[in-house]
Amino acid sequence: MFLTFSANAGLASEILIPNVVAFARGANDSFWGTEIRIINPTTVPKSFRVTEWIGSPRARPYSKVVGPGETLVIGGWELYSDWIDTPGWFYPTGQAEYGAAVCEAQDGLLVVSRILTSTVIDPGGPTVPGACSGNSGGYVFSADVFPFGTCNWGVGPMLYADRSFFAPGRPQNLLMLNPRRNHYRTNLVVVNGDPQEASVTVEVMAAAGKKATLTLTVPGKTYYQVNDIYALPELEPLETASEDIRFFGQRAVVTCTTRCFAIAYAIASDNNTVSIVEPR
Repeated sequence: MFLTFSANAGLASEILIPNVVAFARGANDSFWGTEIRIINPTTVPKSFRVTEWIGSPRARPYSKVVGPGETLVIGGWELYSDWIDTPGWFYPTGQAEYGAAVCEAQDGLLVVSRILTSTVIDPGGPTVPGACSGNSGGYVFSADVFPFGTCNWGVGPMLYADRSFFAPGRPQNLLMLNPRRNHYRTNLVVVNGDPQEASVTVEVMAAAGKKATLTLTVPGKTYYQVNDIYALPELEPLETASEDIRFFGQRAVVTCTTRCFAIAYAIASDNNTVSIVEPR
């Protein structure tokens, strides 16, 4: 049951956590998760709730009251499925679970998320069911439904969840993309916050002036991910040009016809380390 915010309890702001991963296996033996921290630096209790999930349909309601001075640490799986406060146990399904959480955070709360990324090649860890802590993904694993029994002890960059969607037509600048598919891969995510279909223009520019345009159609209320964008035919000229270091420093400007949020991930192919490219 969701919490309600009383008039004298303080205003609540809509924020977006665009990178909630319950768990996911990816390219090059990568393993992905998310750690979320909800921080209350004030002297009074503050409320937090997920109002909508854009992504997998298996998300469930989530709400918490964070005490004065408290830091709540939860894994992506906990925010996604809330198994701790629900009778029974919820296990990974073997499918990648990820998306964006639209939230209400009472004024004064600080909400941050951190990508958990590691490389898992061989099965490891316990062979009996167990639970992972919030800072290692927060899910429950079982050998019957999960291909390996291990928590995600990887660590990656932090993202401040301090805003909601960008208004229609407002450019979003993604300032540090990585071409060169032999060393990196860059993934692009566009979250459409409106029920209407979005026409999305992605103009990618190299450091020395070359540019290319990618056009996407994103259905309403959709978490739309394009993996390894420099493998697309539209960006092949920029990928080829990036072999010259003058054209390596590339960026993109994303514009949507609906409320949307664009974010990119530049990932090292050798060890799956990642940088988050936030929109500006």
